[in-house]
Amino acid sequence: MVHCLIALRRLLIGSLLVLAWQTPVWAESVKNLYSAEVLVQGQDAESRAIGMKQALTIVLGKVSGSRLAADPAFLQRLGDAGRYARTFGYRETDETLTNDAGKQVAASRMKVSFDANGVMNLARELNMPIWGANRPSVLVWLIEERRGQREVVANGGTGPLNEALAAESDNRGLPVVLPIMDINDRTEITDTELWGLFAEPIVEASTRYNPGAILAGRFYRNASGQLIGRWMMIFRGERSSISVTSVSEQALVQQGMDLAVQELAKRYAVQADEISELPAKLLLSGVYSADDYAQAMAYLQQMTAVRGAKPLEVQGDLLTLHLTIDGGLQQLQEVIALDSRMQPQPQRNELEPIGSRSLYYQWLGAQ
Repeated sequence: MVHCLIALRRLLIGSLLVLAWQTPVWAESVKNLYSAEVLVQGQDAESRAIGMKQALTIVLGKVSGSRLAADPAFLQRLGDAGRYARTFGYRETDETLTNDAGKQVAASRMKVSFDANGVMNLARELNMPIWGANRPSVLVWLIEERRGQREVVANGGTGPLNEALAAESDNRGLPVVLPIMDINDRTEITDTELWGLFAEPIVEASTRYNPGAILAGRFYRNASGQLIGRWMMIFRGERSSISVTSVSEQALVQQGMDLAVQELAKRYAVQADEISELPAKLLLSGVYSADDYAQAMAYLQQMTAVRGAKPLEVQGDLLTLHLTIDGGLQQLQEVIALDSRMQPQPQRNELEPIGSRSLYYQWLGAQ
């Protein structure tokens, strides 16, 4: 009997890996998608121009899901980045930079906010994919082994790993959640399970946070001071992992966030050029008033995956629209699923013939 219960529990837990994507997930609208902060040597025009270009590169990386900030060749393609800036400012810091003479000089932090439309147009000119501001949250389980003791990075911590995760979350435009590590978390998952990166107990322990994706990592410091570890990404039942060797906590976290962004951008970033434009038909019920209509149109028109939304017919509460979309229907559905304002009608969608480009949804409005 006990063996049967254990087998049933494992089967139920394992099914989470496959079926988790069918339930609503926690998504957030990234607030600083078009802003970035960089280190600059001074506040003179030359330093400002260099900083503007670096900041714009970070923002384009957020928008596209690519890491571009370390690519000198890409920096050269941007020209005058200042023409896209809306505001900028400085704050003092204890950090330093190496100047052309090889000397360490005091540095300032320059924060730049760019015009959203300008950045989007530039991304299209550069033939880059575009990832909207509404993004799935990523729950990060990260465990360190030091002198035989293991410790999980928890929400509310102030150590270098917490700082690195916060910085990379901002630099990559990805909402990051850390476990509370209260009695519930410690009951749900053991250090041994987390250190082993066992997917099933990690998924089970994550259900209370209802994340869009899970990023789990482990590491230790070897005799020479290097950080040796492994990252695993769990998204919609699929797993991907990488081994990492890093010289710092920041580099370790960067590699994990690179994995997370890479996997999510495949799903949500759409190629926005003329070749990618495709038609679709949206049949949206629940549009009862002029206010519903205005809200639904505004919602669709601001969606990254939608190039255009043209109303075709209104019959009762059913609004029929012709959409011009970037990417495929599945990508559009993925983007819509990150918000609660439209609910799919699976029974009606399943009746559509193979190859149909019609989608049935219910308008729920702001919840």
